[in-house]
Amino acid sequence: FELPITRYSRWYDGGLDSWPRSPISKNEHPHPRYVYSFGAYALGSPDYDDWGLFKFDLEENKVAAYCKQDSVYISEPVFVADPSGEAEDDGVLLTHAYFGEERQTKLLVLDAKTMEIMAAVATGSRAPLDFHGAWLPS
Repeated sequence: FELPITRYSRWYDGGLDSWPRSPISKNEHPHPRYVYSFGAYALGSPDYDDWGLFKFDLEENKVAAYCKQDSVYISEPVFVADPSGEAEDDGVLLTHAYFGEERQTKLLVLDAKTMEIMAAVATGSRAPLDFHGAWLPS
């Protein structure tokens, strides 16, 4: 089962300016250790209704951490690196999620290392699933 979207954390060299702004060869930057993705059928559930956000460790070949709540439909995560961070996963994930029981969309801020929700802010409207976004540092 292939998950629909993958977002990478920062590159191994840790440089914030190293994120490619144009196509580059694979040799210019090593592959990241962590990738983040969202999808249905979370953690092997047979139910499409079970959505989650996952942190994959490509060195250990496992799910390193995840965030999943009942009746919460998460969309594409965006990784924002901590400018003073040293580890590849120092930063936060931004994603919006539709909370089905509350019938509202919230912007979620998750710790990219632990996948714990740090903040949830109601948007005041319902956003469609798979709404794309990007973080562009100034």
